Amino acid sequence: MKLHYPITLIFLSTIFSHTLMAMESNLIQNIVLSGNESFSDEQIHAKMKTEIGANYDEEVLKQDFERIIEFYRKHGFQFARIDEMRQLIKEFADGVFLHIYIDEGTIGEISVEGNTRTKDYVIIRELLFQVGDTYTVEDELESERILRRKSYLGTAEIEATWDVETMSVTIHVQVSDLWSFIPALDLPAFGQGSSNFLMQIADSNLFGSGNRLRFRYQIINEDGEKTRSLVQSRYTVPRLSDSYWEFDGQYTQKREGDSWEMRLRRPQYSLKTRWSADLSISESFDEIRWYEHGKKTDTFDRSRQSHSGQITRYFGDRHRQTQLSFWTLSRRSKFTQIEKLAPSDADFQDRNIKMVGILIGRRNVDFVRTRFLNQMGRVEDVGIGYGYSVSLGRASPLFGSDRSDTSVSLRFFLSEAHEDLFFLNAQTGLTTRFADKDSIFNTSVKLTRKDLFHQTLAAQVSTMMQFGLKGESQIILGGLNGLRGYDSRQFSGENMLLFNIESRTIFRGGAFRKLENWIVLGSAVFADVGYVWNGEEFDLREPKRSVGFGLRVSIPKLSGSRIYRFDLAFPLDNPEESSRNPVFTYGVGHVF
Repeated sequence: MKLHYPITLIFLSTIFSHTLMAMESNLIQNIVLSGNESFSDEQIHAKMKTEIGANYDEEVLKQDFERIIEFYRKHGFQFARIDEMRQLIKEFADGVFLHIYIDEGTIGEISVEGNTRTKDYVIIRELLFQVGDTYTVEDELESERILRRKSYLGTAEIEATWDVETMSVTIHVQVSDLWSFIPALDLPAFGQGSSNFLMQIADSNLFGSGNRLRFRYQIINEDGEKTRSLVQSRYTVPRLSDSYWEFDGQYTQKREGDSWEMRLRRPQYSLKTRWSADLSISESFDEIRWYEHGKKTDTFDRSRQSHSGQITRYFGDRHRQTQLSFWTLSRRSKFTQIEKLAPSDADFQDRNIKMVGILIGRRNVDFVRTRFLNQMGRVEDVGIGYGYSVSLGRASPLFGSDRSDTSVSLRFFLSEAHEDLFFLNAQTGLTTRFADKDSIFNTSVKLTRKDLFHQTLAAQVSTMMQFGLKGESQIILGGLNGLRGYDSRQFSGENMLLFNIESRTIFRGGAFRKLENWIVLGSAVFADVGYVWNGEEFDLREPKRSVGFGLRVSIPKLSGSRIYRFDLAFPLDNPEESSRNPVFTYGVGHVF
């Protein structure tokens, strides 16, 4: 037995050595990840049980793959997969080496259908992804919202599918073009020694490029006056050289003088855009009118030269963002009185303001898709969430300003939705200038309720109050400002409180359903209650009320999807007995 003992030890040692070598050859020595452009190696490894130093187990690795794919799809990568055809598992004497390829869902083809006038590339460039990019659900949804915001497009739907032949994502964009070319012609009208001729053309999708053009030519001939030919033109290029920079230029001839404006801006095109900029320069000549007790008392010519700039940086993600802006403003205003009809408080001051400032804001935003809320049948993307901002500006003679001043502006908004039935939108703002001791406060709260029969009940309360601006600014309340049934500028003051409620109904079914591709009809029943006052003169017992009903018309194929409003309103508190007859008004868009 003693002679065989060393042999036994050698035999056992050999078996143990081979076992140890086998165990070492099964250990994972390295794991290499490829293709994970959207997430770091650490984030992927955190989802895996297979790790360096552990024994290689094929079943555990398959479970890891499932967890990785689940992680990707939770973040909107609908077509993410593990490319097992390129997966490498190499076993050496000293262990196992893994090379894992992740395909996050690469886009291989983008096609467009339904556009008869708009060029394909104009639509494709608006998408947040191109061929070769990675597809995500959030990019698809936001791209749809971007397309629906275009005034020359009606519907916009994106469908993504997996192509097993090319092993890539195929994007199909379905849109519909709207009528964007809108000419207008007013033949010469004669009356009381005057004549007028007007010609206008407007196109929000010039030659299918997405550029906007408007040209207006007017001839005015009055007895004793020189015939005037007035021109107005505007041209907008939303994507300069296919970049995100937008150019907007306009020129207008008026009696007071020629006005012009040029603007170059880079908007926050997408919620994942990290910065934006806005530069503008303008010179304008306008006629300013002052009213008291519903009567015009003064007329002024105002000349204004201004230029401004702002650059903004955004931090956060698509849903929660912090905004930091630096801005500058230069504005010179001069007033010349050209008419005095009655004594008034009008006291406009010439100003030369040079100001620099900073804005800090925060917002939490998301979107819900609905119909029959503000439009008459179109798909609507309604933002929900909240946000607030504070802007601090400083004017100083060091910058060339006519005086030192500090301006503070506060803004807050809140929007909520409940089960696609109730929608709440609230906004408030306060601006204060310390040197001039003046402030402007405004707020509005709108509540909208929908039902299944395409009937919408909308109610709004809004207010605007001014302090320290006596003679420099006034609030007008009337037919053009939400108080239907009264003259457009019948009431004026420093403060305003307004209530509106409206029941809107869309006519559907029967003959209306056959027409809805061309024209959509609806009706509204409404009531308006307004107050306007100076200082502390508010009296709850002296409202300005009106009730009425109206017709709503929308042409779905027309650019902008405008709603044309025809209302017959009955004033209940008109101070003039002869003016208590119903008033017919026409307008574009809802009153609120």
